[in-house]
Amino acid sequence: MTLIILIFSIFYIAIILLFTIGVIFIKAPNSSKKHFISIIVAARNEEKYLENLLKILTTQNYENYEVIIANDRSTDSTQLIIENFHKRNPNRLKFVTILEESKDFIGKKNALNEAIKKSSGEILAFTDADCVPSRNWLNEINRMYEKDVDIVAGYSPLISQKNCKFLNLIKNLERSSVFAVTAGSFFWKWGITCTARNFSYRKSLFEKCNGFQSIAHIRSGDDDLMLQKISGKSHKMKFMFSQDSIVPSYDKDDIKSQISLETRRGSKWKYYTPAIKILSLLIMLYYLSLTLAAFFAIFNKEYLVLFLYSFLAKTLSEFLLIFIFLYRIKRLNQMYVFPFAELLYIPYFIFFGIKGTFGKYKWKN
Repeated sequence: MTLIILIFSIFYIAIILLFTIGVIFIKAPNSSKKHFISIIVAARNEEKYLENLLKILTTQNYENYEVIIANDRSTDSTQLIIENFHKRNPNRLKFVTILEESKDFIGKKNALNEAIKKSSGEILAFTDADCVPSRNWLNEINRMYEKDVDIVAGYSPLISQKNCKFLNLIKNLERSSVFAVTAGSFFWKWGITCTARNFSYRKSLFEKCNGFQSIAHIRSGDDDLMLQKISGKSHKMKFMFSQDSIVPSYDKDDIKSQISLETRRGSKWKYYTPAIKILSLLIMLYYLSLTLAAFFAIFNKEYLVLFLYSFLAKTLSEFLLIFIFLYRIKRLNQMYVFPFAELLYIPYFIFFGIKGTFGKYKWKN
């Protein structure tokens, strides 16, 4: 067991260091071309947030763009909100209405696909209806797209709807670790994960990869599964660190929704590319071996030493990656909760990894 943990530790730290190098050295281009950008949003029962989003999207500090909203089978006032904005901004805002779920395109992907069909932009920029991008968001996306850049992603923190700063910091630190992996892997031209809240790619790349075909039958994954599909046929990939590129999103306001969200995230493992599936599995096995070492340490001092050294090495490598990422994104205040998050993350990862793979979750159908 000692040898197994040692091998896993070396492998894990090497991967984290590769991501850290990526975060340090990934550079931001500064394209002078004003691309035509199509903002794509799928909205399902989003009357609570949609009006504010449309106010922001229709008043971007950028001229060469359009907004396309897909009303995905909403039963609230989403359609009315869209129509009212369309009347005031007929040249800027387009919309499509989805009445029934497609047999070929399950869930959100059908709405996105229909919106993309109506788009005219060479760049497709995606966000969600419960997000709050800045009015300079498109400027930041545009300057990333030099001629050899095909995919761009950005940071998206959670806005707490409850007065619990500590919990919000814990959640955002966990999400920041994922974004650090996104930024670090982009440097190596390896699309592992991203979020639909702040994601864009060239329409030509979408068409070259046959759009959502091959993942259309999966209810989720319009972001990370799509990234994994298109990154292999892309040129450069860039991550945005500027403050104007950040797209905050409202956090889930109840525990059941949060559990469903985390389970849904874990459920996509079975659909990942072989390389990412193997990477995730090895990390899971590493975390399980550390957990066993911690248990055996109760009865054997040798396992205690092994666990402490392995956990310390893991902690220091993760600290370096997350610290550098948060420094670049100007969110270093999240590091206050790093010790607590470090203790919680292994059981969290194992629990939702297993629950997502073998359990069920309830989500928007």
